Parts: sequence; C-alpha cells; structure tokens
Amino acid sequence: MKKLHLLRTHLINAVPGLARDPDRLLTFVEDGSIEFRRGENLSHEYQFAAQLVLTDFADDLDTVMLPLLQWLAEYQPDADPTEAVTFEAEILSNQSVDVALRVQLTERVIAKVDCDNGSIQVEHALPRFERDTCPTTHWQIYTREPGEQDWMLTSEWDSPNG
Repeated sequence: MKKLHLLRTHLINAVPGLARDPDRLLTFVEDGSIEFRRGENLSHEYQFAAQLVLTDFADDLDTVMLPLLQWLAEYQPDADPTEAVTFEAEILSNQSVDVALRVQLTERVIAKVDCDNGSIQVEHALPRFERDTCPTTHWQIYTREPGEQDWMLTSEWDSPNG
C-alpha cells in the first residue's frame, strides 16, 4: 500500500502541526479488499478505506483538507467526489480536536509471471495525473476569520511531487 505512505508523507510535509510532530498522524487501513482477474498473471488492485487520525489537532482544518484534496486530484482523480473523503471529529477543547478522515483509495499492482524461470515481476502502478492548468509547485494557505480584515499565512508546502 505504497499510496497510503505517499499520502501520509505529503500531509506531514504540508501541515505545520504534523511537520512539528508527525506522530500525531495515525494511519490505518480498514475495509480493504483485493480485486483480481483469473489468468496467468497475478495482477490485482488493492481497494481500501484509509483512516487518517489527527490527534490533538489545533490548526485550521483547511490546512489538512486542501493538501489532501490536492493529493487526491493527482493520485486518485477517479474518486467519487461525494464519497472520496468523509470525516468525524471530537472536540477536545476550545483549541484542539481529534479528527478522523476516511479516504477511499485504490492501488493497482502489476504482477507478471514468468513460468520459464519461476519468477514474478511486481510493480505498483502509481500514476500521477498532473494538471497542466496550474503549474505552480509551491503553495500557501491564507485564512481570515469572519469580521477580520487581514489574511494570515497558515500553511505552505510543495505539491505532492513538487
């Protein structure tokens, strides 16, 4: 499940609170399945819900959601937009929450069997779907609270493969 590792790394690099303390991002796989076709080769696809839990999170939730949506646009653009991401939150205090994100992911594995020499070549297909419409590779999030005039820099990061 290399895709989940890529997503985790991207979020740690993009979210200031996680960059300071990466152990506050817990990752799990739930409801996983494998789709395969009968035949000579053993190619298959992992289909799973990735559970990303941010503990004691005190930043603006947009600092997580925007990098997550950006990553999904590149690595999982075929995701159903109404089901790709769901979340739950537990308010811990006026300053922090625990947030559980559930992200639907798939990962294709190409496994070619060579019966002549008894070997299997395995490759995880992790295609990227670059968006040519916006070539910027470094991003910043500016936010402001209702009624405030000034924008505040709350997060910055490089694109998933920037």
